[in-house]
Amino acid sequence: MEWYFAYKQELEDVFRQAEERTAAFPAPFQHQGLDYLARFNPLREDSTRNYICYLLPFWLQEITGLSPEICRKLSLGNVFVMAHYLIQDDVMDTAADNCKSQLALSQLFYTECLSIYRDLFPASSPFWSHAQTYVGEWAVGVTSEGTEDHFQGNRHRVALKASPLKMAGTGALLLAGRGDLVQTITAMTDTALLVLQMSDDWADWSEDWDENSYNCLLSHISAEQKKAYRDGLNPEMIQEAIYVRGMLTSYAGIADQAVQQLESMEPPIPGLRMFARSIAEELAEEAVEIESGRSHLRRGGLDFWLSRNMK
Repeated sequence: MEWYFAYKQELEDVFRQAEERTAAFPAPFQHQGLDYLARFNPLREDSTRNYICYLLPFWLQEITGLSPEICRKLSLGNVFVMAHYLIQDDVMDTAADNCKSQLALSQLFYTECLSIYRDLFPASSPFWSHAQTYVGEWAVGVTSEGTEDHFQGNRHRVALKASPLKMAGTGALLLAGRGDLVQTITAMTDTALLVLQMSDDWADWSEDWDENSYNCLLSHISAEQKKAYRDGLNPEMIQEAIYVRGMLTSYAGIADQAVQQLESMEPPIPGLRMFARSIAEELAEEAVEIESGRSHLRRGGLDFWLSRNMK
């Protein structure tokens, strides 16, 4: 994880600043905000690891030549962008009783990200046009999942929900006078985000099934059975597809192909490549473990398989 450890000190500073800004929110939102940020602080053992959200400006330093201070500002802006849009997604996906306070907190986070980006980009900067594009992509992404099977159509549209996170990368390129690379780098970022979403969907398929949320693995299994998304599926059939028919192996193969595509793109962004590769390798390792369990089953280990998977 050299793509992470090389910037660990930078992330400590970024999240310290994020916490200081959040602690200045009006009551009771400072406490809610700090609790929410803690869920996504990669320096905490119990947090999720949305590394790409914070590290993209640092990964681009070799191309942009930007100072660490500017990269920290871009990363900080993305922390608040991420917090804002993840709350939006949560409210859309669940009927939570506290949606009013969640939306209020979301707006406070969004105000912080705007404040940071306004310090970096004047109103005339093309950054704001790109930012508007990414918000539009997010809006399409979160509303089209129920009607379109992106994983079987235009696979990179799976990454649309995370489009606002591209603001920091695009901002870094614009500040460095490398606007000519925006389209290329955003395409690379989308590829890495696809692999990340595939990994998340493997981990969350059961929860997504219960919540009727779109899931790439369920799309893959549906397509293998030549059926429309989720048509005729049930949890037992999904487990059978994963643990008996080895569908995670072919699913991991798709992630590997995406990483190979990313690794063939120029200019090389080593941090982004290594990040995506590490995710694909973890997915492949999970598939190998399942295949090993299947081999055990073929040797008569029925109880082993049932104890591992039929819970």
